[in-house]
Amino acid sequence: MREIDMYKPLKKFLKAKGYTVHSEVESVDVMARKGDELLIVEMKTGFNIQLIYQLIERLKITDQVYAYVPLGKGGRWPKPYKKMCALLKRLHCGLITLDQHTKKQVVVEFKPTPFTDRKNYAKRKLALREFEGRSIDLNQGGSTKELLFTAYKENVIRIAMYLFEHGASSTKEVREHLDIERTVDILNKNYQRWFERVSRGVYRITPEFEFFRLKYQKKINQLWR
Repeated sequence: MREIDMYKPLKKFLKAKGYTVHSEVESVDVMARKGDELLIVEMKTGFNIQLIYQLIERLKITDQVYAYVPLGKGGRWPKPYKKMCALLKRLHCGLITLDQHTKKQVVVEFKPTPFTDRKNYAKRKLALREFEGRSIDLNQGGSTKELLFTAYKENVIRIAMYLFEHGASSTKEVREHLDIERTVDILNKNYQRWFERVSRGVYRITPEFEFFRLKYQKKINQLWR
Protein backbone atom coordinates (compact mmCIF):
# COMPACT_ATOMS: atom_id res chain seq x y z
CA MET A 1 0.00 0.00 0.00
CA ARG A 2 1.18 3.52 -0.86
CA GLU A 3 0.62 6.64 1.21
CA ILE A 4 -1.26 8.17 -1.71
CA ASP A 5 -3.74 5.26 -1.46
CA MET A 6 -4.22 5.99 2.24
CA TYR A 7 -5.02 9.66 1.80
CA LYS A 8 -8.37 9.50 0.02
CA PRO A 9 -10.19 7.38 2.64
CA LEU A 10 -8.73 9.55 5.42
CA LYS A 11 -9.84 12.76 3.75
CA LYS A 12 -13.33 11.37 3.23
CA PHE A 13 -13.45 10.29 6.89
CA LEU A 14 -12.39 13.70 8.21
CA LYS A 15 -14.65 15.68 5.88
CA ALA A 16 -17.61 13.60 7.06
CA LYS A 17 -16.83 14.82 10.57
CA GLY A 18 -16.92 18.46 9.47
CA TYR A 19 -13.22 19.17 8.94
CA THR A 20 -11.68 21.16 6.14
CA VAL A 21 -8.78 19.02 4.95
CA HIS A 22 -5.55 19.88 3.10
CA SER A 23 -2.47 17.78 2.45
CA GLU A 24 1.24 18.61 2.30
CA VAL A 25 1.00 21.84 4.28
CA GLU A 26 4.49 23.05 5.27
CA SER A 27 5.79 19.44 5.22
CA VAL A 28 2.78 18.21 7.20
CA ASP A 29 1.14 15.18 5.55
CA VAL A 30 -2.44 16.08 6.43
CA MET A 31 -3.86 19.10 8.23
CA ALA A 32 -7.54 19.40 9.13
CA ARG A 33 -9.42 22.25 10.75
CA LYS A 34 -12.87 22.62 12.28
CA GLY A 35 -13.45 25.97 13.94
CA ASP A 36 -10.57 26.57 16.35
CA GLU A 37 -9.59 22.91 16.37
CA LEU A 38 -6.44 22.12 14.39
CA LEU A 39 -5.63 18.51 13.73
CA ILE A 40 -2.47 17.03 12.16
CA VAL A 41 -2.10 13.52 10.76
CA GLU A 42 1.20 11.94 9.72
CA MET A 43 0.86 8.99 7.36
CA LYS A 44 3.17 6.01 7.09
CA THR A 45 2.72 2.63 5.43
CA GLY A 46 4.52 1.12 8.41
CA PHE A 47 5.36 2.22 11.93
CA ASN A 48 8.98 3.41 12.11
CA ILE A 49 11.32 5.83 13.85
CA GLN A 50 10.89 8.48 11.14
CA LEU A 51 7.20 8.67 12.00
CA ILE A 52 8.09 9.27 15.65
CA TYR A 53 10.40 12.14 14.69
CA GLN A 54 7.64 13.70 12.62
CA LEU A 55 5.04 13.38 15.37
CA ILE A 56 7.33 15.10 17.86
CA GLU A 57 7.83 18.00 15.44
CA ARG A 58 4.08 18.32 14.82
CA LEU A 59 3.41 18.59 18.55
CA LYS A 60 5.07 22.01 18.34
CA ILE A 61 2.11 23.11 16.20
CA THR A 62 -0.88 21.50 17.92
CA ASP A 63 -1.76 19.03 20.65
CA GLN A 64 -4.05 17.15 18.28
CA VAL A 65 -1.51 14.96 16.47
CA TYR A 66 -2.24 11.51 15.04
CA ALA A 67 -0.25 8.74 13.45
CA TYR A 68 -2.06 7.09 10.55
CA VAL A 69 -1.04 3.56 9.52
CA PRO A 70 -2.62 0.62 7.68
CA LEU A 71 -3.87 -2.22 9.82
CA GLY A 72 -2.76 -5.46 8.22
CA LYS A 73 -2.44 -9.11 9.12
CA GLY A 74 -3.03 -9.81 12.80
CA GLY A 75 -4.96 -6.60 13.33
CA ARG A 76 -4.88 -5.18 16.83
CA TRP A 77 -3.52 -8.24 18.61
CA PRO A 78 0.21 -8.63 17.81
CA LYS A 79 2.76 -7.36 20.32
CA PRO A 80 4.29 -4.83 17.88
CA TYR A 81 0.90 -3.12 17.54
CA LYS A 82 0.47 -2.93 21.32
CA LYS A 83 3.97 -1.53 21.72
CA MET A 84 3.25 1.06 19.03
CA CYS A 85 0.11 2.15 20.91
CA ALA A 86 2.01 2.40 24.19
CA LEU A 87 4.69 4.59 22.58
CA LEU A 88 2.17 6.88 20.90
CA LYS A 89 0.36 7.38 24.19
CA ARG A 90 3.62 8.33 25.86
CA LEU A 91 4.05 10.94 23.14
CA HIS A 92 0.48 12.18 23.80
CA CYS A 93 -0.43 11.32 20.20
CA GLY A 94 -3.49 9.58 18.80
CA LEU A 95 -3.74 6.73 16.33
CA ILE A 96 -5.86 6.32 13.20
CA THR A 97 -5.83 3.07 11.23
CA LEU A 98 -6.94 2.04 7.76
CA ASP A 99 -8.11 -1.50 7.04
CA GLN A 100 -5.51 -2.73 4.58
CA HIS A 101 -7.90 -5.19 2.95
CA THR A 102 -10.91 -2.97 2.26
CA LYS A 103 -8.84 0.24 1.97
CA LYS A 104 -11.97 2.05 3.10
CA GLN A 105 -12.51 1.52 6.82
CA VAL A 106 -10.86 4.31 8.80
CA VAL A 107 -10.90 4.01 12.59
CA VAL A 108 -9.74 6.37 15.33
CA GLU A 109 -8.17 3.86 17.71
CA PHE A 110 -7.53 6.48 20.40
CA LYS A 111 -7.27 10.24 20.67
CA PRO A 112 -4.36 12.33 21.95
CA THR A 113 -4.64 12.48 25.74
CA PRO A 114 -2.25 13.28 28.58
CA PHE A 115 -0.22 10.16 29.33
CA THR A 116 -0.65 8.71 32.82
CA ASP A 117 2.39 6.66 33.73
CA ARG A 118 1.63 3.44 35.55
CA LYS A 119 4.62 1.59 36.96
CA ASN A 120 4.68 -2.19 36.79
CA TYR A 121 5.73 -2.86 40.37
CA ALA A 122 5.98 -6.62 39.81
CA LYS A 123 8.56 -6.08 37.05
CA ARG A 124 10.33 -3.48 39.19
CA LYS A 125 10.57 -5.97 42.05
CA LEU A 126 11.97 -8.67 39.75
CA ALA A 127 14.51 -6.28 38.23
CA LEU A 128 15.69 -5.08 41.64
CA ARG A 129 15.90 -8.61 42.98
CA GLU A 130 18.05 -9.63 40.01
CA PHE A 131 20.20 -6.50 40.33
CA GLU A 132 20.79 -6.94 44.05
CA GLY A 133 21.39 -10.67 43.64
CA ARG A 134 24.46 -10.17 41.44
CA SER A 135 27.78 -9.90 43.21
CA ILE A 136 29.81 -8.56 40.26
CA ASP A 137 29.17 -7.52 36.65
CA LEU A 138 30.20 -10.47 34.48
CA ASN A 139 28.13 -9.51 31.43
CA GLN A 140 29.14 -7.20 28.60
CA GLY A 141 26.45 -4.62 27.85
CA GLY A 142 25.35 -4.69 24.21
CA SER A 143 26.68 -8.17 23.51
CA THR A 144 24.52 -10.76 21.76
CA LYS A 145 24.60 -14.55 21.64
CA GLU A 146 26.75 -14.56 24.76
CA LEU A 147 26.11 -16.50 27.96
CA LEU A 148 24.18 -14.36 30.43
CA PHE A 149 25.42 -14.53 34.00
CA THR A 150 22.31 -14.00 36.12
CA ALA A 151 22.07 -13.91 39.90
CA TYR A 152 20.74 -17.47 39.79
CA LYS A 153 23.59 -18.59 37.52
CA GLU A 154 26.09 -17.00 39.93
CA ASN A 155 24.73 -19.12 42.78
CA VAL A 156 24.83 -22.29 40.68
CA ILE A 157 28.46 -21.61 39.75
CA ARG A 158 29.42 -20.93 43.36
CA ILE A 159 27.86 -24.21 44.47
CA ALA A 160 29.60 -26.08 41.64
CA MET A 161 32.95 -24.49 42.48
CA TYR A 162 32.57 -25.47 46.13
CA LEU A 163 31.98 -29.10 45.10
CA PHE A 164 34.88 -28.86 42.65
CA GLU A 165 37.27 -27.82 45.42
CA HIS A 166 35.85 -29.88 48.30
CA GLY A 167 34.53 -32.97 46.56
CA ALA A 168 31.18 -34.62 47.32
CA SER A 169 29.40 -32.63 50.02
CA SER A 170 26.05 -32.49 51.76
CA THR A 171 23.50 -29.81 50.95
CA LYS A 172 23.68 -28.66 54.58
CA GLU A 173 27.44 -28.20 54.39
CA VAL A 174 27.25 -26.28 51.10
CA ARG A 175 24.47 -24.01 52.33
CA GLU A 176 26.26 -23.21 55.57
CA HIS A 177 29.56 -22.37 53.84
CA LEU A 178 28.11 -20.34 50.96
CA ASP A 179 25.05 -18.87 52.67
CA ILE A 180 22.86 -19.57 49.62
CA GLU A 181 19.26 -20.08 50.71
CA ARG A 182 18.26 -21.91 47.51
CA THR A 183 21.06 -24.47 47.71
CA VAL A 184 18.75 -27.48 48.08
CA ASP A 185 16.45 -26.24 45.31
CA ILE A 186 19.39 -25.62 42.93
CA LEU A 187 20.92 -29.05 43.54
CA ASN A 188 17.61 -30.88 43.25
CA LYS A 189 16.46 -29.19 40.04
CA ASN A 190 19.94 -29.38 38.50
CA TYR A 191 18.98 -27.45 35.34
CA GLN A 192 22.55 -27.34 34.03
CA ARG A 193 23.21 -31.04 34.71
CA TRP A 194 26.29 -30.06 36.68
CA PHE A 195 25.44 -32.05 39.81
CA GLU A 196 25.21 -35.75 40.52
CA ARG A 197 23.53 -37.18 43.58
CA VAL A 198 25.87 -39.55 45.43
CA SER A 199 23.54 -40.38 48.29
CA ARG A 200 20.66 -38.74 50.10
CA GLY A 201 21.50 -35.02 50.43
CA VAL A 202 25.04 -35.47 49.07
CA TYR A 203 26.19 -34.23 45.65
CA ARG A 204 29.27 -33.98 43.48
CA ILE A 205 29.98 -32.23 40.18
CA THR A 206 29.69 -33.84 36.74
CA PRO A 207 31.98 -33.58 33.67
CA GLU A 208 29.49 -31.05 32.21
CA PHE A 209 30.63 -28.49 34.77
CA GLU A 210 34.26 -29.27 34.00
CA PHE A 211 33.68 -28.31 30.36
CA PHE A 212 31.90 -25.12 31.44
CA ARG A 213 34.63 -24.23 33.96
CA LEU A 214 37.37 -24.55 31.38
CA LYS A 215 35.45 -22.49 28.81
CA TYR A 216 34.60 -19.63 31.20
CA GLN A 217 37.52 -19.96 33.59
CA LYS A 218 38.40 -16.26 33.56
CA LYS A 219 34.91 -15.12 34.51
CA ILE A 220 34.50 -17.90 37.08
CA ASN A 221 37.75 -16.82 38.72
CA GLN A 222 36.33 -13.30 39.10
CA LEU A 223 33.30 -14.74 40.84
CA TRP A 224 35.10 -17.40 42.91
CA ARG A 225 37.89 -15.59 44.67
